[in-house]
Amino acid sequence: MLSSYRCAGFCFVFRRQSIVLNAGFNSKDGNFFMKENQTPALKEFLNQTHQDIFDDKSGTPADYIPELAIVNPDQFGIAITTSDGFTNEVGDASIEFTIQSISKAFVYSLALELLGTDKVLKTIGIEPSGEAFNSIRLKDDNRPFNPMVNSGAIACTALICQNNGQEAFEKILTVLSEFAGRELNVDDKVFSSENATGDRNRAIGWLLRNADNFDSDVEEVLEVYFKQCSILVTAKDLSIMGATLANNGINPVTKKRVIGKTTAVQTMSVMVSSGMYDYSGEWTYKVGLPAKSGVGGGITAVLPSQFGLGVFSPPLDKLGNSVRGIKVCQLLSEYFHLHVLETEDDVNQNIPITYDLSEIRSSRMRGQSDNETLEEFGSRVSVFELSGVINFIGSNFITRSVAEEEFQDFIVLSFIRVNRITRASIEVFRLFFDQILSKSQRVIVVDKEVVKDHPKGLFGEMVDLIKQNCQCFENLDQAIEWIESQLIAEYGECQNNSEDFSPLADQLLLKGLLNSDLETLQKNVTSIEYETGSKIIQMNEKADGIYFLRSGKVSVMVGDGIYVSGLDAGTCFGELALIAPDATRTANIIADTKVFCSFLSIKAFNEISIVNPGFSELLLRNLGLILFERLKQSNSKIIALSAM
Repeated sequence: MLSSYRCAGFCFVFRRQSIVLNAGFNSKDGNFFMKENQTPALKEFLNQTHQDIFDDKSGTPADYIPELAIVNPDQFGIAITTSDGFTNEVGDASIEFTIQSISKAFVYSLALELLGTDKVLKTIGIEPSGEAFNSIRLKDDNRPFNPMVNSGAIACTALICQNNGQEAFEKILTVLSEFAGRELNVDDKVFSSENATGDRNRAIGWLLRNADNFDSDVEEVLEVYFKQCSILVTAKDLSIMGATLANNGINPVTKKRVIGKTTAVQTMSVMVSSGMYDYSGEWTYKVGLPAKSGVGGGITAVLPSQFGLGVFSPPLDKLGNSVRGIKVCQLLSEYFHLHVLETEDDVNQNIPITYDLSEIRSSRMRGQSDNETLEEFGSRVSVFELSGVINFIGSNFITRSVAEEEFQDFIVLSFIRVNRITRASIEVFRLFFDQILSKSQRVIVVDKEVVKDHPKGLFGEMVDLIKQNCQCFENLDQAIEWIESQLIAEYGECQNNSEDFSPLADQLLLKGLLNSDLETLQKNVTSIEYETGSKIIQMNEKADGIYFLRSGKVSVMVGDGIYVSGLDAGTCFGELALIAPDATRTANIIADTKVFCSFLSIKAFNEISIVNPGFSELLLRNLGLILFERLKQSNSKIIALSAM
C-alpha cells in the first residue's frame, strides 16, 4: 500500500507509508521552510499508520468475559516510548483498558526477581506449548509449558502468593505501576466478571494443585490472578512498560530500576517464543520483536535497548490478538527494518580513523630538530580512533587490527567517540589487556573515565587492569604529545629538555637570516627569565612583540585554564604581532618550567626593518611557511576524519 500525505502543496512518500514533515512554502522566494511547530517524523508515521489501519473493522472484542464484550470497538491508540524516555502517542493512547494476559510477562519478571531463576524454572517451563493459551494440560513433568499460557501464569501468581502471602496482589500492583511509571488501579467490574466466569481457569488451578505445583489455596491464587488481569492500563502505559524491559529493567521515564538486567532479558526471551499465543512462531518470523498480547485488545512489543510499543484496539482475531495491533507492529517492523535478527552492524565503523604521527601531530610546537625526528620515526606509531557501540565482533576486529601492527613501537586506542562497550566485548578486551605485558608494544588508552577510575564508565571494573598495563590519558592530544616526547628521547640526535639552551639561529622564524642580520637582532632583543607557573602573556593585552623560546616549555591556555597547545625550546610565540601590531593577545602563555626567552619588541622590529627591509621580508616569509605547516597538519587530520 503506497500512501502519500499533502501539506502546503507538497508531500513525502516513503514506500508503504508517508512520513509527513510540517513544512510550508514561501511564495516570495520559492523556498520551503520548516514551521516552528514541526511534528516529529516518527509521530507523523504513527499518525498515518493509525489513519490507514483505522478502517479495518475485522475481528470482534472478547466475549467470554461479559465486561470485555461491551467495549467500543472503534477505540484505537498507539504509543512508542524510546529508551531516552520520550513518548510518541496517537489516537486513543490514553484510554484505559484492562491489561489481561499482558500482565503475565511482567508478573513473570517479578517472580524471577523475588524467587530467582532456579526456583521459577522448577515450577514453570519456558517452551512453547503448541496448544491454546487456556489449555488444561501440563508437561510430562507436571510443569506448565511456559509463563505466557494461563497454566504458567497461574503457577507464577501462586509463587508470588507463597512468597508474599496476603500482600501478593499489592506487590504485583506496585511493581506493574513502577513499570508504567504511574499508579495503576483495578477495574472492579471486569474483575467481578472474570471471577464469575473463570471456571476454566479454576480447572487449571486445581490441576496445578493436584500436580503439587503449588500448595496455596486455589481460590486465593485465582483471586490474585483475576485482579492482575483486571489492572487498568493505556497504550502509553504499555509502551513505557515495554521500554522498561528494553532498557534493561530501568524505567526510561522515571529513571528508576524496576527489575534487573538479567530478568529483563529472560522475560523478553520467553515473550519471543510464547508471547503471542499460537501466533508466536509466525509473529517472530514476520515481526521479530519480543511481544505480549492480551484479550483486552492490547499489545506491547519491545526492541531491546531502543523502545517499547503499546497498541490498543479491542477487536481480536481468532487467536485472541488485536487485529489492528498486529498490523501496526507488522508495518512498523517492516518499514523501519526492526526485526531483532536483522542487523546492520559494520565492524569497520568501530575504527573509522587510523593514522601514524609522521604527518599528524599533537598541538605542541617543537623545534626543527625534533620535527625532523618525528617526520622520520612518527610512522612507528599507530593511532586508532574508535567510535560507536563496540560489540563482540567489533572488539575482535579492533584487537585483531592491533595485533597486525606488531612492529609498531606505540599503539593508541582512543575511546573518546565510543558510546558503549557490550559485556561480551569487555571480556574480549579483558583478554587483550591481559596479554599486553608479554608484548614489546606500548599501548596507550585514551578515555577520561579510565583516568578518573569511574566505576560506571565504559570498562567498569576493568579500569585497574587497563591502568596496570597501559599508559592512560584523558584526551588524545595529550597522548600524542607524550608519545612524541618518547620518540624524540629515543631517536632524536639532540633532545631538548627544560635546561637546554636553543641558539637563536635555530629558530624557524629566523631560518636563512644572514649572520650580520642575526648579530643586529641579538643586539635588539631583551633576555627575560620566567619561573615555573609564571604568566608570560596575558590574554587580551596589546600584542607588543614576539618571544623566542630559548629554553624550557610553555603552555597556551584560553578561558578558564583550557589547554590549547604547548611549545618547546626552539619555537616562538606572539609572532602574529608582526602582521597585526594593533591586535590583542588571543591566549595566555604560561611557563610550565623555568623559561628563558629573547623578546623582540615591535618597535625594535620596525627600526631594523627600516634600515634593512630584507629582514622583515624574511621573517614574514618564514612566518607564512610556519603557518602553512600548521595548516598542512590540520588538513592531514581533516583528511583522516573525512574517512569516517
